Amino acid sequence: MAGHLDMLLSNDLQEIARVIDSIELLCADEGIMPQQGLRFSLALDELITNILYYGLADHSDGEISLSVEIKDGALHAEIADNGPQFDPFSAEVASPSGSIEERMVGGLGIKLVKAVMDRLEYRRDGGFNRLSISMKLAVA
Repeated sequence: MAGHLDMLLSNDLQEIARVIDSIELLCADEGIMPQQGLRFSLALDELITNILYYGLADHSDGEISLSVEIKDGALHAEIADNGPQFDPFSAEVASPSGSIEERMVGGLGIKLVKAVMDRLEYRRDGGFNRLSISMKLAVA
């Protein structure tokens, strides 16, 4: 099906490169501006990295699936993982303060995702966290 991508990811940070390459190829095939594909890839990178680092860190049997679709003038994705229940979109994220050397690591990625996506949804279903994101596409 044109404009659609389904991937099963292993519990390995090296999978991020495969996701980004696949999104880049999908966007190129569908005539989507590279900067839009990059923004979408960065959001997926952040979400999947957090799942791997935090949600599945102690789960050798961790599963992640990714489904991406271009529909109705937008890029849509659903990421599902079998880690502990966690809604990143409702988690409180403090704004950074102090010098860069004093700041705690983390928290800015979810802010980035919230800033570049037009729709964010979370649900827990069948033992899986399901994150849905959408980004409207600008006409070239």
